Amino acid sequence: MANFLPLKNYMFYCLDEFIARYNLVPPFLDVGCGIGDVSRYVASKGWEGKAIDFSAVAVENARHNLTMFPQVEVEKRSLLDETGAFNTIFLWDVIEHIEDDDRALAQVASLLLPNGHALISVPSNPDEWRWDDDFYGHYRRYTVEEMSARLVNVGLTPLVFWDFTYPVFWAMRRAYTRLKSPDDANADHGVKTKASSTHNAWDIPVISYLLNGQFLGWRLVYKIQFSYFRSKLSSGHEMFVLARK
Repeated sequence: MANFLPLKNYMFYCLDEFIARYNLVPPFLDVGCGIGDVSRYVASKGWEGKAIDFSAVAVENARHNLTMFPQVEVEKRSLLDETGAFNTIFLWDVIEHIEDDDRALAQVASLLLPNGHALISVPSNPDEWRWDDDFYGHYRRYTVEEMSARLVNVGLTPLVFWDFTYPVFWAMRRAYTRLKSPDDANADHGVKTKASSTHNAWDIPVISYLLNGQFLGWRLVYKIQFSYFRSKLSSGHEMFVLARK
């Protein structure tokens, strides 16, 4: 559902809060960059860095979307092949697609500079598993305790966990997964993973139009949800975790 524009914009709202509260700084690495929207967002703030994805289609889209930002290098590359050094690493909707996620997190730790930060978004609460998890090629959902342990094991210190779905986007996903059914449930896992970065999860005609990112009420929704519900980690279906090296 992260490709639903209002949700992605709320993730950027949270990102601004992370930057301000925890002094996130470039250079950055955007892992599994998809269409390059995260890289474009921070590049518009003057950040320099690198965006990588293992999907050739995603890399092509990201290069197109980052044309105006030459300070961002875009490359078709897997996380495990990366060798740079970064102050901030973004893994938004990535590690749930990786079978050996512990190895991926260890690689992230190795790429961070001292006192650098990893900002990770993952599906949360195993009880929230729905058909869209299978559709998008997820291996798992995470609990706060599990993510904390995995991060500590690779030498990272978890700083904060924020839910970014409850209650508004959580309710939308519940409705969506009841109204819709999977179109390609038997596709190969790699195919599902590559499609996850570009497929619009909220693609119900009329409803999608009415709830698009231009709806003026969203800004108020973001303020309320951030102020009162970001700590509702046991209620939502996806969370941010910020960790420091």
